[in-house]
Amino acid sequence: MQEQEIERLAFAPLFEELSPENRKRLLEGAIMEDVAAGSTLFEQGDRAEYLYILVEGSVELRGADKQGKQTVVEIVQPVDTFILAAVITESPYLMSAYTLTDSRVARLAAEDLRRALHDEPEVALMLLATLSRHYRCMVRQIKDLKLRTSSERIGSFLLSLAREEAGSGRVELPYAKRILADRLNMTPENLSRAFAQLRERGVFVEGSRVVIDDLETLADFCRVDPLIDRVEDDLAIHDLPPQHGGGNARQQR
Repeated sequence: MQEQEIERLAFAPLFEELSPENRKRLLEGAIMEDVAAGSTLFEQGDRAEYLYILVEGSVELRGADKQGKQTVVEIVQPVDTFILAAVITESPYLMSAYTLTDSRVARLAAEDLRRALHDEPEVALMLLATLSRHYRCMVRQIKDLKLRTSSERIGSFLLSLAREEAGSGRVELPYAKRILADRLNMTPENLSRAFAQLRERGVFVEGSRVVIDDLETLADFCRVDPLIDRVEDDLAIHDLPPQHGGGNARQQR
């Protein structure tokens, strides 16, 4: 991988805190490729051969049961990694991955990542921080699904889009409504009813465009909670404070 491409991957949470030397050593063997919308990156049950890094576009992670019933588990946005846990533990993928739009994706060999995990403490710390972020994100999503009504969930999602636009009351839905409904555990009919209920809260939808008259009113209705809605892109394993008095407590006894 060329130096310019490695620099683009530095914005992924997994790599941004690495030293330039470790980042280059880890990523120089990665493969960058352009992938058309609707392509399959891997299927659930496949052996985890690569860590995937989304640089541009969007990727849908979808799970299915033996009868073929499917659900959207997550929508990955750039720049971020996905399927990290399967790669580290040499486990099968639990989800399939499909590109929702034309995308640019990097693939890092799982063996290279596991070798760096064993050889470089800095890499191990970054992996721990990234896995912690993914875990906490999943817990927040479960709380959102279980503690909110359909209209509250879609309202909270719209508020998250508004935050990305610096508090603008005009946002664009990032993917099709059927995908959004599946991601928020609704049927398309439930999604339509939820949007209709939000009109009473000053939310107006026309196609993929959404206008929110009053962000605070919508936030009150959705019961916005930082323990559900905060985005933790800044999680890190912090340095330990220096020990005082020399040695550890066991040595001093």
